[in-house]
Amino acid sequence: MKYTTTLAALSLAVISLVSPARADDSKCKKVNGHATWTLIPAPFDPNGRILGPSTGDLKAAISAIILSLSANPSTGVITADSLEVWVLGATDTFVANGHATFTPIPGQPIGTVQDNLTLTLTGGTGEFAGATGTINVTGVGHNIFGPGSGPGLGYFDVDYNGTVCKAK
Repeated sequence: MKYTTTLAALSLAVISLVSPARADDSKCKKVNGHATWTLIPAPFDPNGRILGPSTGDLKAAISAIILSLSANPSTGVITADSLEVWVLGATDTFVANGHATFTPIPGQPIGTVQDNLTLTLTGGTGEFAGATGTINVTGVGHNIFGPGSGPGLGYFDVDYNGTVCKAK
């Protein structure tokens, strides 16, 4: 009898620890989709800005300010840090810090790069107030640097996947 009571108490303890974790998991959602971002004129953003829509689980208008750029002349790889804002509704936004690596694609025109971007969510408004999570973005950038590049000419065709956790 003592063994059964101990086993029952232990089982309840384990269940009580697992239940809150499952409740927290329900606040997190795996997301994936597609986006097309265009380099746009940005006279007050010296490193540039992108703007464009996303489809899939996060239907949004997205704007990113490029905060810093660094190039490795020997490899042609460019790294960038960005501040991203995804607008998903009239009062629903989230903000993310981005870190990207742009790698030239051999055999493609100058300015064509493989884009690998990691977004770390830092909060938001409305439905996304207090949001956290990580979104990985991969795809190809066209006319990103070199001849024929610049605002209105350069663009990214990317896919995203990751996890968004809402505070509420």
